[in-house]
Amino acid sequence: MDNLNDQNQAFEPSRPHNFEGLLWMVLIILIIAVGSIMVYRNCLPITKALGFEGPLNFDLVMSSKGLHDITLENGRAYDISYETSYKRDFIGLVRHTSPIRETSFAILTFDILVTSGDFANPEFVNTSVSNHHFTWISKTNTQPNGAINLLHTVPLNEDINQALKTVQNGDKVRITGYDIYQIQGYNPEGDYIGFWQDTGCNTTLVTNVEILNE
Repeated sequence: MDNLNDQNQAFEPSRPHNFEGLLWMVLIILIIAVGSIMVYRNCLPITKALGFEGPLNFDLVMSSKGLHDITLENGRAYDISYETSYKRDFIGLVRHTSPIRETSFAILTFDILVTSGDFANPEFVNTSVSNHHFTWISKTNTQPNGAINLLHTVPLNEDINQALKTVQNGDKVRITGYDIYQIQGYNPEGDYIGFWQDTGCNTTLVTNVEILNE
């Protein structure tokens, strides 16, 4: 009998360390949570250190020297010259919108194709936008009526910037602003890096955005 009891005791399984495993799980969750908070709080400094820039606040960007000389927080600077001293309206159907991602000219935000007349009707005219240029082809072999304008937008302030983000394909819009002739760029060291000047499009300092959808 004693030998039988000894055998039973010898084969009794040991209890797993459940409590220790739970502690390790809690510790790992805490480390992940703290790490996520630190990354979130330091996202902008981290992106700058890696050579990337966060989104611009156009209330701060467009507040210098009469909208001609612009200096960003990172030291990049722009000299803007305008074609005229009066505003113009671009009214029609949006057939394309996409963000502009030109690091050297970060104040440019969107390509927006505004069309009217035959240009607004895909049954009459095919349109396309690529690399900040537009093309169109008539389906009727006749000269279309109406207007077609590809806008490269520079927002006047942050409200305008946010309004431009809401514009979608198929919207009927009225976008108002000043035609920009040329933007000359300078790096943080003050060296000239080149210029932006459209050919057949409309680089525009946008002062108002209206969505006219019924």
